[in-house]
Amino acid sequence: MLAYNKELLENGLLVTEATRLFHMKFISKEQLNAIVQQLPQLQSNTIFIRFGFFLLGLFLFSSIAGFLALFIANLISSNYEVLIYLYAIIGLVGSEVFARKSFFGHGLDDAFVLSWQGTFCAAIGVSFESTTLVFAVLFVIALFSCIRYVNTISALLSGIGLVGFFFTLITNLKVISTMYLPFIGLLLAISIYAVYHKLNSNSSYFIYRNALQLTKIFSLMLGYAAVNYMVVRELSESLMGIVVTKGNDIPLAFLFYGLTFGIPLAYMYYALQKKDRTILIVGLLALGYSFFTIRFYYSLMPLEIALLLAGVLLFAISFFSIKKLQYKTSGITFQPDRDANHNLIMNAQALIINSQLSTQPVMDESKMPFGGGGYSGGGAGESFS
Repeated sequence: MLAYNKELLENGLLVTEATRLFHMKFISKEQLNAIVQQLPQLQSNTIFIRFGFFLLGLFLFSSIAGFLALFIANLISSNYEVLIYLYAIIGLVGSEVFARKSFFGHGLDDAFVLSWQGTFCAAIGVSFESTTLVFAVLFVIALFSCIRYVNTISALLSGIGLVGFFFTLITNLKVISTMYLPFIGLLLAISIYAVYHKLNSNSSYFIYRNALQLTKIFSLMLGYAAVNYMVVRELSESLMGIVVTKGNDIPLAFLFYGLTFGIPLAYMYYALQKKDRTILIVGLLALGYSFFTIRFYYSLMPLEIALLLAGVLLFAISFFSIKKLQYKTSGITFQPDRDANHNLIMNAQALIINSQLSTQPVMDESKMPFGGGGYSGGGAGESFS
């Protein structure tokens, strides 16, 4: 199933970890060079070069598609969906070719892997005109691409396909009432996180760690968005025709009010217990959006009072976090982070200090001339005698 040599993939991840350990001062430059020389890797690029090759790959794919359309468009008459299927086949063949050439994280491979997924879903949509089927196909082919090509973005697309499938199944086909949609989304988020936790605990899936990390973030964001009051209210108004006035509110409004703040706080508490930085960041961002959600619909107090109370709350959270973490030596701690790039901070400090110092010579503007013994003093004369 895997298109690459698993040993070479693992070597690349080990070199990445070794580089991180070098920046954290755990290993020396000589040790890092020895590790790089001993472990053969696939052909990869840094993030910026990878993005450049990704754009080049899209241009290459579009050029091949245009060249093919120039010769085949007259032969297929009005069956243009056949041409879209051919584009998907070209993208799949290109993905296989780059995999055989050991291109991984190069940029060109990413362009063809994502292009064949997009064109195939477009072909399904043109052929069957069903958004539910398109999302189902997106889930399957994105999961296939994630497993076979170890493509991180495909993991995100697979999650979007799964959520979109259930969303359209409820809203378009009316399998169940749309009032259950928030709870279905929450159950999906819990299920996706459970799958992530199961796979992440198995060391044999180490090569998929980036895809699993993105899946984890997606499940956390989905769980919060599914029961966020703003999301539920807007969907209730658009899908169920509920009109919210001053005297009434959406069904189970108080439950969604509580979950809008309860889930971010639960994320943060769980993150502090498990020393998980990712969940902590997601929880903080979700908590900020929770305050924005309430302020968007209700103005309970003047803005300056709200900001003051928010500052007090953030101080309380910070104080509790510091007390909880100040003696911890692993995971999320209050100790200095060895994984941070201290060189940037040191360079910034040097730049600020240098900008405050004046290097121009100071001129003596005193009216008293040097030498000559003026001003009735016993100063030295201007000549020897």
